[in-house]
Amino acid sequence: MTATGRFAGRVALVCGPGDGVSRATALAFAREGAAVLVAGPDGERLAGTALLVRDAGGQAASVVADVVRDGSDAAARMVAAAVERFGVPDFVFNDASVTGPRNPGNGTGTGTGTGRVEVDWAAAFAAHLTGLFTAMRHELAPMTALGRGVIVNTVRATACTERLIGPGAYAGYSAALATLTATAAHESAALGVRISLAGSRTGSGSGSDEELAEQVLLLCADEND
Repeated sequence: MTATGRFAGRVALVCGPGDGVSRATALAFAREGAAVLVAGPDGERLAGTALLVRDAGGQAASVVADVVRDGSDAAARMVAAAVERFGVPDFVFNDASVTGPRNPGNGTGTGTGTGRVEVDWAAAFAAHLTGLFTAMRHELAPMTALGRGVIVNTVRATACTERLIGPGAYAGYSAALATLTATAAHESAALGVRISLAGSRTGSGSGSDEELAEQVLLLCADEND
């Protein structure tokens, strides 16, 4: 890790499962000198990511915050933890990846073979959309108060199985997330906060975690970095 990288002296809040692309992005931010707060529902994974950063000489801490389950309370907690530990985040990365069912159904995209399609559909949309919307509301507050900051969102169907609940569901919440991100970007631009969507060219889950992490950092950088 370096104290003289392009993000030296800045703060990154990385929200997600704590492994995969959220871990790769936390490490990438730290390599560029940022202090990193990782937040999400799995304390063990988050602590592991923070430890990897510290072992490499970076600054990192973790906080358990399940925005899907606990809503605004969790979102407020993770933002407050970042501010208290390192300061107002300059960058936020929201990794909306979720784990799909181990028996994805009949392969038609409807999931009718599982008997759980409605439950899986609701869980996927809660994680990708409701959780993201709630998180961004709280992430934006301290950023807009200072008139600066960058938020990058992503969603990938790279779970523990070949698919989530079918390509129809994935297409639905991916499109909705893209629209939510674009709308938030338009609303926040005048307030000094940039909001972008990463991974739009690799929405099928292609591309490595490290490649997507580098895309996130490129979206966070400006011409002076």
